[in-house]
Amino acid sequence: MTAETLREIAEPAIEGMLALAAALSAIAFRRRTRMFTPAGFIMLAFGLTLDLMVPHGPSSPEWARYVRAAAIVLLWFGVVRLGVESVEFLIRRRRVHVSTIATELTLTLLYAAILLIVTRTILTFDLRRLVAVPALFTLARAALQQRDLFSGLLIQSQRPFRPGDWVRLGSQVGQVQGTGWRATRILTRARESVTIPSGVLAKDVLTNYSASGRVAGEIFVELDSREPPGEIEAIVQRMLDGIPEILKQPPPEVSPWEYSGSSLRYRIRYWLADYALQDGVQARIIRSLWYAFRRHSLGLPSRKGLSQAEGSDGAAFSESQVRLMEDLRVVDLFKGLSDEDLRIVLPSIKVSQFGRGEVLIRQGETGNSFFILRRGTVDIIEEGADRKEPIVVNHIDHLSEKSFFGEIALLKGEARTTTVRANTDVEVLEINRRGFSHLFRAHPETAVRIAEIAAAREEETLALVSAATSSSAAARERQSRILETMRKIFDF
Repeated sequence: MTAETLREIAEPAIEGMLALAAALSAIAFRRRTRMFTPAGFIMLAFGLTLDLMVPHGPSSPEWARYVRAAAIVLLWFGVVRLGVESVEFLIRRRRVHVSTIATELTLTLLYAAILLIVTRTILTFDLRRLVAVPALFTLARAALQQRDLFSGLLIQSQRPFRPGDWVRLGSQVGQVQGTGWRATRILTRARESVTIPSGVLAKDVLTNYSASGRVAGEIFVELDSREPPGEIEAIVQRMLDGIPEILKQPPPEVSPWEYSGSSLRYRIRYWLADYALQDGVQARIIRSLWYAFRRHSLGLPSRKGLSQAEGSDGAAFSESQVRLMEDLRVVDLFKGLSDEDLRIVLPSIKVSQFGRGEVLIRQGETGNSFFILRRGTVDIIEEGADRKEPIVVNHIDHLSEKSFFGEIALLKGEARTTTVRANTDVEVLEINRRGFSHLFRAHPETAVRIAEIAAAREEETLALVSAATSSSAAARERQSRILETMRKIFDF
């Protein structure tokens, strides 16, 4: 067997194996597009298959030359595409954005060069004849009329946005998914894919919410002009401080905006790091405003608290007072007190509602009140300085035995050691310092029992936060310290 014969057998075999390998690679990369797309391997497979089918040798028919030219074009198209995709992948690994327009333009120029070379060498076509073809002029004029194509190139040169940016164009707001020759595709908040032609994009006003790294949100509320603006601003600022998505720098702004005699309009401005959060944060602010204004009776008709409505003059207990005393006796602190003892506390009780996500107690603040959970669930959160994210260390449900919190900081006059945030809509009884002061002065013996319970509760809180445990002697010492501190604070 001669060398020529071996070559004639080996070449088709090698081409066939390469075609099979390219086809299998196209299937393998069908769902893996991190580096290669199937298109390049499909071109290689078709090119090699065509070359296998075409007859070779001096006696081959005339059509074989054209088929061979097509096979060579497909082969080189596949090689070029895989090469460009490899370069694009290496650039993206360095976290550098690569425009799809630049990739497509590069591929088009290389494809055109391959076509010209194959046409000139394989088909021996004189390219100078194209100058005399009238269709060439028509083709060029048609290309000039493709405004979307050139608008896309202009947009890419100016780079007003990148994939992942949140933009507004007319009534459309969405996140940029990709930019092509003729259009840009965005994904709206409703998960709708919207394709905007480059010609429309180039002549309309474009707003990029992601360009500066933060985006502002605004909410306007209108309240009775008789309400003190300073009080309104303080209430809203406290509410905004409890929403972690709102940036601390620059700080949120609450300011009077319009005055109309009977009402005063306030502007609430805040900043977010990601525009995608705006809808959720705005809904949370509006929800929290309703609860905050209701708690403080702002813009609402004046109404008396449940604890002050009836029975403060020594008459028989009202239905509301009986219910309040039943709620108080659920708590260990008040379980052993008589009706007369509890009656001393009733005038200092305020019934408040908090919306889901609102902060009832903030770590580091001075404890001036004590809470009994009447309805709902709250999270106990520790915000350590060495942690990037707060952690939830416990949950309190209104059905649990110890459905109260905030007593340790109130009785000891110290700062809050944890943050308490509403996990659901909640209703609480809030008892201020004055109620305990009246109780201890009238019945000093109740302070001993309350100090004992507070010491046990403090130990539990420390165990949750720092996994600390203590002996019975340490517990008695803690109780003694708390009782002594209570005597100084409440003056009894």
